[in-house]
Order: sequence, then structure tokens, then C-alpha cells
Amino acid sequence: MPPRIPPLLHDDAPPQSRAVYRDFHTRMGFPAPPNFILTQGHAPQVAAGTWGLVRSILVEGRLSRGLKEMIFVAISHARQCRYCEAAHIACCRVFGVNQHILSTLVADPHALPDNDSRDVILFTLKCAATPAALTDADFDTLRRQGYDEAMILELIAMSGLAVYANIMADATAMTSDAMFEEIGLGR
Repeated sequence: MPPRIPPLLHDDAPPQSRAVYRDFHTRMGFPAPPNFILTQGHAPQVAAGTWGLVRSILVEGRLSRGLKEMIFVAISHARQCRYCEAAHIACCRVFGVNQHILSTLVADPHALPDNDSRDVILFTLKCAATPAALTDADFDTLRRQGYDEAMILELIAMSGLAVYANIMADATAMTSDAMFEEIGLGR
């Protein structure tokens, strides 16, 4: 399916979008800005708002970037967002998540070998799908593993960010980024 809203390339973008493209590209460490941000360049305020969320929730914070990327993969897989799943599998590889863990993450997150990661992934999957169904026991599980309120809020924000990104990618029928395959990071 062709994109419903095509990426807006740098030379065609307004100055505000070009600034977001540069910052996103530099901070994320990609060879080029991905279609995810280029598509949003048609609306500079949307691109800037999205980048603000990505920077504050995904890039910064106390939780490891590798764990956050795993969360993104699990939620994107569960929501069947192929664009985000592929992009964040590539990011997981950059952050050293091994192929066995990635395969388990998408096949059956309940089978993840590390209890802490498994509990976090299951919490965020539940948060992304049915946040009102979270229980005190779900929060207590995280607290027993050493997660404080700030870290739990980061997990909740990551769940929301992944859902938001999935909606942006799926609603616009975003096309896959060749750069992930070209640099050997694609799925």
C-alpha cells in the first residue's frame, strides 16, 4: 500500500521541520531522518511535538534505552504495527539486544528468560492495551524489583508513546525505511 501521507524530504520541508529532522537524525544516530519523522514534517508542530515526546520519553530518562526499545517492539508487535516493529527491532540491535531475546519478545513475551524484563514487558503490554485493567499487584511486582514511582511513570509513558507512534505509522501507511536494511539492522 502506498503511503497515505508521503514523507516530506528535507529540501521541500519548511524550516521548522528541517530543524526537527536535523535534531532527530543527530540524537537518534540514524544515517538519515526516518520516514516516521519525515512524514510528520508536513505539519511542523506535529513533528516538533512528536520529537519532544520521543526525546523526553525514549531517549532520555532513567530506564535503559535497550529496555525501552524492547517495550516498543513488544507493543508494536501486539498492535500489528509493522513499521514501528521493524524500526525498533533495528534499534534493539543497536543497543545490544540479542536475536534470541528479540525472537522471544515477539513470539511469546511470557517466555522471556529474565524475570525483571518479562514483568516490565508484560506490564507495558497491559498498559498499552487495557490501562484501566492494571492492578495494584501489577505495580507491586515492579516495586519489588526496585522500580520507584518515577521509573513506573516512565514505563507508562513508554506504553503511551508506542501506541501514539503506532497510530501515526499505521494511519499514514508509512513505508519502511530502506536505511535499516542497508545498514544490516532490519528484521
